[in-house]
Amino acid sequence: MNLTYLAAEAGGEGSHLLLANMIVTIVVFLLLLILLKKFAWGPLVNMMKAREEHVASEINSAEKSRKDAEVYVEQQQAELSKARTEARDLLEASRRQAEAEQARAMEQARVETELSKEEARRAIERERAEAQAALKNDVALQAIAAARHVMKTQLATDEAAQRALVDQFLADTKGTN
Repeated sequence: MNLTYLAAEAGGEGSHLLLANMIVTIVVFLLLLILLKKFAWGPLVNMMKAREEHVASEINSAEKSRKDAEVYVEQQQAELSKARTEARDLLEASRRQAEAEQARAMEQARVETELSKEEARRAIERERAEAQAALKNDVALQAIAAARHVMKTQLATDEAAQRALVDQFLADTKGTN
């Protein structure tokens, strides 16, 4: 029922009833507030603090993870840079080694070519000397044969004159070569 209606019907007694009703309501409300504070507000505040601490902890954990990730990324970038530098150094060393190997091979080929040329010169010189000796020998034999034939007719008995003529011919042949 409506309290104001009851108060209006009762007349003067209704205002006392209304006042008592308001006092009871206020007392019940205060009791409810005390009970809420004692049994609900403390756990609710504790739960809110725990939630706040948990959220703060998660934020700190996330921030730490982000910083760790940044450090890891920097380390990885440094390692990648180091690996690139090492690769570049290896390539440069390989290039220098290849150039040195090429220069060594070229020098070895040049030395072998020079040795081959020198050996060919010596062989040519040796063959030329042998050919000259053989030619001198053939010329001497032919000259002796020709001289013998000429001398046979002219100096049939004088062997010393023949020998002198051959020696003169050989001396003249040595002087021209």
